[in-house]
Amino acid sequence: MIIQPLQVADLPAVARIEQRSMADPWTEQQLVAELQAGNGVSFVAEEDGRVCGYAFFRTCAPESELLRLAVDPGMRRNGIGEALLRHALYSFFRQGYTTCFLEVRSSNVGARRLYEKIGFFQAGIRKKYYRQPIEDAVLLCRNFSDMTEGIFEDLKRY
Repeated sequence: MIIQPLQVADLPAVARIEQRSMADPWTEQQLVAELQAGNGVSFVAEEDGRVCGYAFFRTCAPESELLRLAVDPGMRRNGIGEALLRHALYSFFRQGYTTCFLEVRSSNVGARRLYEKIGFFQAGIRKKYYRQPIEDAVLLCRNFSDMTEGIFEDLKRY
């Protein structure tokens, strides 16, 4: 697997994954706008030359925020989402960022387990945050204060 910055050429594959993965998917115009955002950071995971996952972040030093993380439904449970997230956190850690935030549907148990595995903790609830269906969001936070270079040793292969 290769993790690298998302490029314009990756957008058709990202849009397909987005449509198959999200209850309220972003349009192609929204994906383009996010890629072009001045404080946006995005990554794709590729396996055998095929985009199999992506992550979009926003940054405002010293904080970062995960906006979107998705893996092709046919390739889930293979560590792709975890690798994308760890790669991004490592990048932010190396640049001096101190925190990453995200929201996740309260019912998305699998994603919540992944985030907790990586050290995110619950910081709050946002009532009726999501549409289609209406659902609360759990606000999670990962502080980088306990991170060291050694935590990310396994990521150097990406």
